[in-house]
Amino acid sequence: MSFDLSRRGLLAASALLPLGLRSTKAAPVAGSYKVGTFTVTPLRDGLFPLELSMIPAAEGQAGQDLLREAGLPTKGPSPEPVNAFLIRRGERHWLLDAGCGTVLGPGFNRVTAALAAEGVRLDQVETILLSHLHADHAGGLLTPSRLARFANAELVLQEREVAYWSDAGTQASAPAALSPMFDTAQAVLAAYADRIRRVSGEAELAPGIRALPLPGHTPGHMGVLIADGSERLLIWGDIVHSQILQMPHPDWTVIWDTDPAEAITTRRHILDRAATEGLSVTGMHLASRGRIKRTGAGYALI
Repeated sequence: MSFDLSRRGLLAASALLPLGLRSTKAAPVAGSYKVGTFTVTPLRDGLFPLELSMIPAAEGQAGQDLLREAGLPTKGPSPEPVNAFLIRRGERHWLLDAGCGTVLGPGFNRVTAALAAEGVRLDQVETILLSHLHADHAGGLLTPSRLARFANAELVLQEREVAYWSDAGTQASAPAALSPMFDTAQAVLAAYADRIRRVSGEAELAPGIRALPLPGHTPGHMGVLIADGSERLLIWGDIVHSQILQMPHPDWTVIWDTDPAEAITTRRHILDRAATEGLSVTGMHLASRGRIKRTGAGYALI
């Protein structure tokens, strides 16, 4: 079963979240923390009602058991955070992803207010690092009129990501679950057309901030590794959409993966690397940061 990412589809899914579930996962995001001289602030854009059908391998008993153990309905949905991240050092401000904006309907579009609460004006954001062009990461770059929301920011993306979403042939052959994403991706590329910086592979995005290619979810999906002295933090984008389901079962893919086999390989590789190197990690659909521990055939965020 594919998921309708239209406004109507999201409203229907959101209606499945009872008030009790909302309060369970809707606690404020943890405050700012330091990575050397960097300050990283998670910005919660909203909660996404993830249904088991969005991770098809989870629809069986194993997935239902994991939800029950987490205190959730066995049929879902599981309220998953949608985060962006403000990165600061001195007078410089970077934004990593921008949330949904108004693209996916009510319940989102909180990144702008979160920035204001941190004392950051939109025109102070000089660089926006984009993990990929899915609507829940890039929609917040647009105003409701589909213009650029950030007047002075350059947009940094992997070259492969720009190419994928700009290809008419790719759009025509895209899986049904991905088709609604193209309108937002192309609107973003048009709105920021004269200030897009394309990078390829691992690249220094700014001193202490490196792009880490993590393909599979999209061709140009990337994480960002922040390092200062001995301190490191990997913000891994969409390596995991559901900590409850995909950490113990890293081979379970989501319906939005453009290359599910590559997504599995990438997820296993980066989870192994994080566990081996003791990396601190967080992501756009994680409620907190932590370190990765191997647990049998899977992993856990500690």
